[in-house]
Amino acid sequence: MKRLSLLIVVLALSACSSKPSESAIQTVIAQTQASWTLIPTQTPFPTNTPQPTYTPNPTIVKIIIQTPTSNFTDSACKPITNMNYSDNSKVAILLQAYVSQLPDVQSVSFVIPEKLYSNTLSQLYHVTYISRTDGKVYSKRFIVYMKEFGWKNAVFSIDGQCWIDPPH
Repeated sequence: MKRLSLLIVVLALSACSSKPSESAIQTVIAQTQASWTLIPTQTPFPTNTPQPTYTPNPTIVKIIIQTPTSNFTDSACKPITNMNYSDNSKVAILLQAYVSQLPDVQSVSFVIPEKLYSNTLSQLYHVTYISRTDGKVYSKRFIVYMKEFGWKNAVFSIDGQCWIDPPH
């Protein structure tokens, strides 16, 4: 038994010690390359043909800027002649008196001042009144520009879209 195992070890060592020939190596390489499965190269995906789309013509908007002018035939554009811009409380009293003289005003209720900007003296005034015609409460609105930031003293009637005391 010892001899048999010694013989197997000697045969294994002799088989490992022999050097393969170059032609044997070339044959093994060729057979290995032939057995490989080909991996396809990355080709770009087909692109879709562009389809025509409907694009409507652009809408043209014409912007017209109009500066309102005083229309003294309208009762809401009756000029105010005694405006005093020295104090906002005087402005409120004069606007209240102005509205009380308009034709459809039975009585003036109150004036609500509202700042246009937080750091200005100019204000928006709502003068509420009771209508003589139907007894309902309405409001006339005015923008009072004070002389600041390059503005001139002026009163603009929002309802009549006119200057009741134009900038001067």
